[in-house]
Amino acid sequence: MKQLINYYTCKIFGFFIFMCLSSTYAQDKEDHFVFFGYNPEVVNRQLYKSLNNAIEPRERIVILDSIATQFIQSKNADSLFHYGSMLKDEVLNLKLKGLKGNQGFKSKYQLKSLFYKGLGSQSMGLLDESTRYFIEGIRLSEEKSEEKKRLIFPYFKLALAETYILRKESLKAASILDEVAPVCNTLTTLLYYKIARSNYYLLNNELENAEKLIKNTLQTLNKEKYPRIYIRFQIALGRLKLLEGKLNESLGIFTKIKDKAIKSGYYDLYIAIILNQGEIYSVSKNYQVAEIILSTAYVNAVQWNQLNLQQKIVKALVRVYVSKENYKNAYNLKTQLEGINRRIILGQNKRFIRDLEFKYETLKKEKKIHILQEDQVHNRTEIEYQKTVKYGILIAFLIILIPIILLLVVYYQKLQTQSLLGKQQEILRQKEMTSVLQTQELALVKNTIVVQNKERDRIARELHDSIGGNISGIKLQMTNLVARNPEVGSLLIQLEKTYQHVRDISHSLIPDEFKENNFTYLIKNYITSLEQNNSVVINFDAYPENAVNTLNYTLQSNLFNIIKELITNAFKHAKATEIALQLIVIEQDNSIEFLYEDDGVGFDIKKTSKGIGILNIEHRVKAFNGLFSIDSALNRGTVITISIPQQN
Repeated sequence: MKQLINYYTCKIFGFFIFMCLSSTYAQDKEDHFVFFGYNPEVVNRQLYKSLNNAIEPRERIVILDSIATQFIQSKNADSLFHYGSMLKDEVLNLKLKGLKGNQGFKSKYQLKSLFYKGLGSQSMGLLDESTRYFIEGIRLSEEKSEEKKRLIFPYFKLALAETYILRKESLKAASILDEVAPVCNTLTTLLYYKIARSNYYLLNNELENAEKLIKNTLQTLNKEKYPRIYIRFQIALGRLKLLEGKLNESLGIFTKIKDKAIKSGYYDLYIAIILNQGEIYSVSKNYQVAEIILSTAYVNAVQWNQLNLQQKIVKALVRVYVSKENYKNAYNLKTQLEGINRRIILGQNKRFIRDLEFKYETLKKEKKIHILQEDQVHNRTEIEYQKTVKYGILIAFLIILIPIILLLVVYYQKLQTQSLLGKQQEILRQKEMTSVLQTQELALVKNTIVVQNKERDRIARELHDSIGGNISGIKLQMTNLVARNPEVGSLLIQLEKTYQHVRDISHSLIPDEFKENNFTYLIKNYITSLEQNNSVVINFDAYPENAVNTLNYTLQSNLFNIIKELITNAFKHAKATEIALQLIVIEQDNSIEFLYEDDGVGFDIKKTSKGIGILNIEHRVKAFNGLFSIDSALNRGTVITISIPQQN
């Protein structure tokens, strides 16, 4: 009955507006307005028939989703909300009936129902209710996998941002738009983001940003593929021109897209265009035309039950009557506006109550199902109890018999295990004795080798340092006598041969460890043994390591003795905490460079005489035609560099 009254009211008011428009626009034939006396058919009737004939819950859910999707295009608020609610009920019934299926199917359409109800509430001006649905959808979508969340999450966020823009809560809208921007990966979500961002700029009067975004988008937008989005951007552009005071440009934009909106079935956008045209005429003080246009838009908004548009239109009409100083009609419209506000609040309250009733009924159904399930469990328990009684005696007998058998088996296995264990222990004792003997023999051999190497090293050092040094001194003295006594020359040659023979003997006594191991390994092993009993940190670097390891064994032995002598001096005299050793083979210069450095107490080179260790090192270096340099000062540590030519 209420719908019939609204129908005839709209017919009468529409006829009145038609008569007014005929007289007012006798000279303007280009512009026209469409008045809806009925609800335009936006859904194929075959879908309604299929819905009535559908029995299976899954089939009904798919059909309801198809119907609601078609209502999104026209934004028929009541129908969109109604079918969104039906979709939610069907999803819940599918859950209550306990039908097996993919859980993703239920959650998918549960989210869709929330989205449809949120859009319907938004179109009707129930913005608080719309906000609640979108927030719940965001919460549920965040529980999905990353892939599903990426597909669903942006749409709820963008719809919530547009709701906050309608509520003029710019800070909340900006926060959501900033958050959703990185996840708008598809072209569709990106376009929805841009239209929401454009409306945000218009709300905050950021006209330059709005114009740049709108025009850049329109340049690349395929209006044939996205006609509704194209019209929304044109509306935003018209609003921009209106805010800039360019009334003629704004009116031209709205006039251009008005017919396309009505032909495409975008009735909500058509009403919004008329509303903006009315505002343009009102701003240009053409109040009579503005009044007629806004009245037309109001009738259509009532027909489609879009309370949000009704609020805007009534507010615009109030401003028109105030400008005309028709305060009586302005007051009456303010009263009507209060009625619309009450309807919005009442609608929200009624839906809240219906939700509570629905939840209560759902709980009752779930309780009944729970009782039935408990009865089934009780019956199954009784049957299981009877079976348990039947098998009780048999199980008890087996419980007694099986342990006896197991005990006999365990006893037999224990006897076998003890016998086998005795044999294995005897074999193990023999192996241990053999291992101990082998270990002792190996230790004896190692000690013998170590003693031999030490003795050979001592003899080689004595031959090289003592006898070789003495012969070298005699050579120097005899060299001075050659000029005065030529016969000494032959003795000098024999002495040189003897000196070389002594060197060869000392070199042949080099320990085998230099032949059996890498030189760098011996040095690192020696340093590791020292660090175990000392707090001094010793760093050793060899580069390139392969070249260092291929030095001849005589040079390796002497370098090793030099390193030991330097480290021993550092421990005894330098009181160093850190020692650095570097051994480098420079192939380009055909030389071997050795660097020693410590952070010890140092000494004054001029005042301190060289000890036996330093002299011994110098002698070793000179034996290889090398250069020896020492740099030290009190409390500054010591640096020693040795440069030796490559040896064949």
